[in-house]
Amino acid sequence: MSESITTSSVVQEAISHLAQGGLSIVMDDSAPTPWGVLMCDSAHATESAVNALCIHARGLVCVTVRPTVADRLRLEPQNDVGVGLVYLTSVEARVGVTTGISAADRAATIAVCIDDTAGPDDLVAPGHLFPVRVENNGVLSKRSVAEAVADLATLTSPSIGSGVFCHILDEDGREAGPRALRRLAKNLEVPLVTVRELLRYRTVTERLVEPLESGQLQTKWGTFDMSIWEDQLADTDHLLASIGLPEPGPDAPAPLVRVHSQCLTGDSFHSHRCDCGFQLDEALQRISEEGCGALLYLRQEGRGIGLVAKLRAYALQERGRDTVEANLELGFDADVREYGIAAQILKEAGYSRLRLMTNNPRKINALRDYGIDVVERVAIQTPPIEGNARYLQAKKDKLGHLLELD
Repeated sequence: MSESITTSSVVQEAISHLAQGGLSIVMDDSAPTPWGVLMCDSAHATESAVNALCIHARGLVCVTVRPTVADRLRLEPQNDVGVGLVYLTSVEARVGVTTGISAADRAATIAVCIDDTAGPDDLVAPGHLFPVRVENNGVLSKRSVAEAVADLATLTSPSIGSGVFCHILDEDGREAGPRALRRLAKNLEVPLVTVRELLRYRTVTERLVEPLESGQLQTKWGTFDMSIWEDQLADTDHLLASIGLPEPGPDAPAPLVRVHSQCLTGDSFHSHRCDCGFQLDEALQRISEEGCGALLYLRQEGRGIGLVAKLRAYALQERGRDTVEANLELGFDADVREYGIAAQILKEAGYSRLRLMTNNPRKINALRDYGIDVVERVAIQTPPIEGNARYLQAKKDKLGHLLELD
């Protein structure tokens, strides 16, 4: 069974469980030390459900709120909004509670937070319930446990779109790791969904791209059909350059496709620090020679960190770091690119089965996760030069790229 099918099944199982008033575990599998929460849909946040969260998870009880709700209730951030979860003013319902700490009192406070007629006068602060602000686009905008909780709740109860969660602690009071989280899910007989699984589910099930314009472009490699695709998630555009039919027929080889991330310094200024520009030229030449294929040009500079951060990484490399060390020192992952949008564009354009020009196993696996049938990897390696030898070695040793280096 492919991972994309497994992902769909576990997310749908969690939605079904939550819709019946059950619980689910959400794990942040992108953190250096994975951690998780036990959650319920806010629409089913009864005294019993809140009590179950407290008994089995032991941490803070939080409720997710979208920005418009936070503004309406005048809930202000209490921590750095750029780091981790965005905790807002802790609150208590103004009426209908006693000390505020009981499961019944916190359920009453949750009911106020999700009541679209409630205002700031219906709450007092500080209190025993911790609202957490989440992005409107959920995990599509921010890969976070809180966003995942809110997304699962929205898929369960769209009219409310809020979830309640509690941080899961081990019996010794430490944050529970993956093994403990899976053990708890088994003991409670509840689904466990990772942030990455939910991101893949939403990317597969929601339409996030639209074709904008198309035309032809004559190049030194031949004439390509060009189409521009709007990325509604990142609010940017991507380019698809193709030759021939995306489905050449059952007896013909699958189209030759390259998914190429923008590299302004390499593609346009012919930088010798990387191999991106050389790969771009070679890919277009090979596709033209085959007479059937496409190059998808993604606007995700610097393995996803952007041009400004990429130039900062260059400065660190001048001081001795390699390309991976520089990204990590700037606070980024070694490679932050996602390929869900790429898969959507390829599918919409008809490229559901292809031979992929890449040296990156992660790219192959990611496209397969999103339902692209990668029938063959085609190596695309240009000879190392003095400026990029260390760069290529780091990609091989630290990113797992399939490179033949002396």
